[in-house]
Amino acid sequence: MSTLLSTPIPTTLEERAQYGQELRVEASWDAFLDAVAESEYPMQYDDGQIISFMGYGTEAHEKLVIRIGHLLTQLLGLAEYDIFGSNLAISTPDEAKRYFNAVVTVVRGEAERRFLNGNMSAITNPVLLVEILSASTLNFDVGQKFMRYKHIPALQQVLYVNSMKPQVLSYARTTDNNQWVISEFAKGDDQIPVLDKGHLDFQTLYQGVKF
Repeated sequence: MSTLLSTPIPTTLEERAQYGQELRVEASWDAFLDAVAESEYPMQYDDGQIISFMGYGTEAHEKLVIRIGHLLTQLLGLAEYDIFGSNLAISTPDEAKRYFNAVVTVVRGEAERRFLNGNMSAITNPVLLVEILSASTLNFDVGQKFMRYKHIPALQQVLYVNSMKPQVLSYARTTDNNQWVISEFAKGDDQIPVLDKGHLDFQTLYQGVKF
């Protein structure tokens, strides 16, 4: 269950801990930018709200974070692609006020940035995003957040790696640019296609992960 506040915006971990797993704070874009620069916890922003999730980091979740980053680096290399971790800001290249974080962000070639405030900026041209699904974030990641991701023209694929059971969902943009194909992978011998560069081995991804 989420908590909705109008003011004030909590910025310390102690203040944030009072509000449970999901917190939404009604705030202007400028107020969010001021708050995120000082915040002790991750914040995202969409539709006039600061959005925050907090919860216990399971062993499965944290192992998958490291594993997917390692496997993508092996597959894509570092010459053509840059692979970033979860603290990198992502936004859409239009004028909408949006600020997200993904577990992994992949950019091909030169990163394009939207300058936010001071020295703060957000990447606007990821080609691949990865989210690790947990009980607290699943609905937001696959629902509201993906609907915003679709506004990023460069984005070709989103991978949702489930930390609660062995399952990967791939959302891949088709050539007509307005359609997305959803594929599910849940068997040990499955091969998960990544962009046009090859496949991730499902069994290797989940090797040693306990639920």
